[in-house]
Amino acid sequence: MSVNGLGLNEPNQVDWDKVGGSSYQPPPPAQDATGKNIVYFGQLPTTIVEETDDDNYRTYQLDPIKLTKNGPGVDGYTIRFARVGLKPWSNGNNGTALLLKGAGIAARPQTTAEYDKAMSQVKGKVVPFTIDWEARNKETGETIRGYANFPLDPTRPGMRKTILKAGDTYTIDGVEQTVKSEVLFANARVRFFETKSK
Repeated sequence: MSVNGLGLNEPNQVDWDKVGGSSYQPPPPAQDATGKNIVYFGQLPTTIVEETDDDNYRTYQLDPIKLTKNGPGVDGYTIRFARVGLKPWSNGNNGTALLLKGAGIAARPQTTAEYDKAMSQVKGKVVPFTIDWEARNKETGETIRGYANFPLDPTRPGMRKTILKAGDTYTIDGVEQTVKSEVLFANARVRFFETKSK
């Protein structure tokens, strides 16, 4: 049967070599075998979006951050939707100050306008930070946070499972939980920007 004259839209061109493949990339480990956080290096984006949080403090969206200078199996991993902000922590610091110090920026901003100017200097820079893992089902809200809460992977001794399926168990605060979602994928999130290098 001919489709001529039916007014149908033509489909997008398909890359048949990629059909059926997954774009999921497992995150690197957040901790070494002793439980110490691993410091990674990542290149910041060349565009940093200024936003405002719910408490009316400036935040900066750093999306994406691409891991680099870490070695095979880690370099190229992309961390999405990272943010730092000016909301003060209980110790008086803030995430943006740690980022600026880790990036080697000499400025010591005290106002939002000064932070905005200083943040323009970190675009594209490679900075040190630690990561943590999170898996979240957007539809159900089921979430697992914290690298140590992911179960050990029996197929990869000493490593954690990056893909959890319904029925898998994990532990939070000493309480065993069972995955209810069909599948949960672990993703890396920036934990803290570091002020020291490797």
